[in-house]
Amino acid sequence: MRYFAVFLLGLVCGLARAQEVDDLRLIQAHVHLPSLQLWLNLPADTPIEREQFNVSVGQHPAKVYAIEPFLKTKEGVGYIFLVDISKSLKSRQLVQIKRSLHRWLEGMGPYDQAALITFGHEVTHSQEFTTDRFRLDNAIGLLAAMDMETSLYHGLLEAISLGRTQAPGLPSRRAIVVLSDGIDDSLGGVSVEEVFKQSNEYRVPIYSIGFAVPPINDAKREGLKVLGMLSRQSGGYFVQADPEHLDNAYEKQHQLITQAYRLRIDCPDCVADGQLQHIDLTWSNGERTLNDGFDMRLLPQKVAVGHPHTPPPAEQDAGWSVLIFAVAVLAFFVGLALVYRQRLAQPKPSAEQMTVSPPAADTVSKSAAGLAVTLTVVAGVQKGRVYQLNVAERATLGRAGNCDLNLDDDVEISNQHTLLQFNNGKLSARDLNSTNGTLVNGVPIHNDYPLRAGDLLLLGRTELRVEF
Repeated sequence: MRYFAVFLLGLVCGLARAQEVDDLRLIQAHVHLPSLQLWLNLPADTPIEREQFNVSVGQHPAKVYAIEPFLKTKEGVGYIFLVDISKSLKSRQLVQIKRSLHRWLEGMGPYDQAALITFGHEVTHSQEFTTDRFRLDNAIGLLAAMDMETSLYHGLLEAISLGRTQAPGLPSRRAIVVLSDGIDDSLGGVSVEEVFKQSNEYRVPIYSIGFAVPPINDAKREGLKVLGMLSRQSGGYFVQADPEHLDNAYEKQHQLITQAYRLRIDCPDCVADGQLQHIDLTWSNGERTLNDGFDMRLLPQKVAVGHPHTPPPAEQDAGWSVLIFAVAVLAFFVGLALVYRQRLAQPKPSAEQMTVSPPAADTVSKSAAGLAVTLTVVAGVQKGRVYQLNVAERATLGRAGNCDLNLDDDVEISNQHTLLQFNNGKLSARDLNSTNGTLVNGVPIHNDYPLRAGDLLLLGRTELRVEF
């Protein structure tokens, strides 16, 4: 009976795999309005033309102007390897995982980067994004099963958060690769509902490898089912693995990632207002029609503030320009010398005579030391307003006058609503038992929740984009 259950589970998962490969899967999107890049998988051996696609973003139609296989784009993938280091893994399985990850690194392209997160009793960023294969190999080689708990859901939240990181040089496309039985037995406060909600709003595809050691019970079946649902919702894939041959499952996931297509579109009417918009994609070749879509939050783009461009002078005026510049430089240094001599001749002011200029209207001064945090109101009464807050160790947000950031124009915000803390180089948020709660990227938080640049903090009806 036990072997029949194993056979039945393998058969069901095998059928699921076959169905997943033979469909349209919208994997991920990268927005830089008015342009968007979409990555997708299509049925194998299907002739693809850009005229076969129809895309809309919210209520706005988009124009498709290019479709090409991902391997021909000269773009990379930012891989996030999420590794279980709990003792639920047998030693030979961990050896297989390490061997598979080493092989994955060998197959990475010149534009790929990878990061490593481990989860057990705690979640640890063992290696941030890097192209350094030696450092990645070393981090993988140090993996060891040592914890008694499995904080899978917390690990997935951290991986999604890392997958949203925007930094120069990082590939736009991301992929979370995780092997698990889908069971989270930690005593922490992260629920699977929080992972589903975060994944729904900020799409970072999860390529999960599910394994279950016989005997198969209801808890293991439910764990694998949840893992498959998370993968599908996120735009990734679920592959069932033989616990004794994990290498094949990793290779299958690598193929699914690299066989994707990149679709480039323009949406001139789209607005980056921080609101969720539904991206809808339909493909049809006249005989078959496939559709997929997901909701995505269109965040405002960072705009570099610079000086307006000044056109160069005409060639006939070049000589005069050089002469005027030289005279101006000479006058500047002469004036500087006179001012310096004048100041030497003046007595130093006493402490009573010294004054300190007040901060700007939207600047909340806390301490010269600490982390400089920018909070931009993207939704609410003060939409568009920008606050600058220095978080030395902790800072409170709320309606009370003694809060470090006073938000008294929103009646749904509590007097002491949210606490920001800066410890060990990391910024986190905690709800202070407020009436309406604190949400990060649409997910209610209960304990200290790590923040990343670009996260959205919702207090009452006021939504703040966090930058630091």
